Amino acid sequence: MRPDSVWASAPKPFTSVSLLALAAFCALPAQAQSIKTQDKADPRRANSAKILQEQNPQDKDGGKDDEKQVDDSYQPKGIELGSFLLLPQIEVSEGYNSNIYARATDRKSDFTTRITPEFQLRSRFANHMLNISARAEQSLFATYTDDNHLDASTNIVGRYDFSREWEANGSFDAYQAYEDRGSPDAVNGKSPTPTYGFGGRTGTKFQVGRYTFSSEINGARRMFGNVDTSAGTTINNSDRDRNEFGAMGRGSYELFPGYAAVAQVEVNRRQYDSSRDRAGYNRSSSGWRAETGIGVDITQLVRGDFLIGYLKQDYEDSRFKDPSGLAVKSVLNWTPNRMTVVALSLERSVQETTTVNASGMVHSGASVLIRHEMQRNIILTGTASAFQDEFKGANQTNWTYDARARAVYALQPELYVGGELGFRRRTSDKTDVGFSQGVALLRIGARM
Repeated sequence: MRPDSVWASAPKPFTSVSLLALAAFCALPAQAQSIKTQDKADPRRANSAKILQEQNPQDKDGGKDDEKQVDDSYQPKGIELGSFLLLPQIEVSEGYNSNIYARATDRKSDFTTRITPEFQLRSRFANHMLNISARAEQSLFATYTDDNHLDASTNIVGRYDFSREWEANGSFDAYQAYEDRGSPDAVNGKSPTPTYGFGGRTGTKFQVGRYTFSSEINGARRMFGNVDTSAGTTINNSDRDRNEFGAMGRGSYELFPGYAAVAQVEVNRRQYDSSRDRAGYNRSSSGWRAETGIGVDITQLVRGDFLIGYLKQDYEDSRFKDPSGLAVKSVLNWTPNRMTVVALSLERSVQETTTVNASGMVHSGASVLIRHEMQRNIILTGTASAFQDEFKGANQTNWTYDARARAVYALQPELYVGGELGFRRRTSDKTDVGFSQGVALLRIGARM
């Protein structure tokens, strides 16, 4: 029996618990990966802005961390567990989607209720770090109940400090999710496509004088469940199951305080279980990218990377056109004052796709996030992005535009409310691929 068949046949709550248990069991002995600035200290630390060092604004987090950006006096105390701090939380949201199937025609709208419990377990060691988090999200549709689904994920990340100059890091994560109806690879089943996976990474970082060296190896297993159609047939997604492996090496030299010259090289291997997909193509490939540029870290004002280089992905099927060309990976975090942060990103990469005749999807995008602390307990966030997906060899190019505005209001440390408005539009030179979609939601959350 295929692994995804086992997952799919299990009751949904059991599936989520199994994912969480698997991740915890596998990762507890491991050291953890270097993380973003927010995770290197307790988010309620005194005398520092909560809004510094945003993640890549292209990451779609749904605003789930907005409530963690309010002032110290509106942050929960958590539950003391020895050298750890437990931060449990539950959120309920009610939303409206004007086009739940992301279609060009025959649009269907619906209301959605989401129930989201989660917890974070943060270490407070003098040295080293080990953080564990888990999250589940039950989505319930008012009318089109075939789209009801349960997402769940868990993550373990940490760091072992050999000295002030040398650290080892690593992480492990596992997830159960459902493919977005607007995904270019969505198969338009009666229900959304279930996806399952787990992966990990380990690396090290060493600093000597003005030089800093880091390296990382990673691997992931990705699986896709079968879905039924409205006609009663079954869409077999087993040809999408794959293993992904990668390695990265990075070196930098501090030219003068706050500025460093950076060089980075990455390699990858994407190995599909099936030697041929449903259209008869072998989608396994190997690739690499090399970039150089400038790294900036000017106190808490400006932080970021500006890297440019070359990338190439070689597919085993000789009928495919191999993507190659410009590689870009740049992220800038600018904090003009303690209340505001502006995060910008540019990226060009090769992503997987199952579109017929296309080898890979060359993704080129730009995005901006602006977060402002209107008051100690009110956070406003706006995001906008535009990206192009070029399906190499398929004569298809999609443009997607997304804009969102969010607000979170902490009534007290243990209770917050929030809201969001969003709009997404896709255009394409392929018929029936473009669509527009509007969303609105209200959130209420309780935490300790």
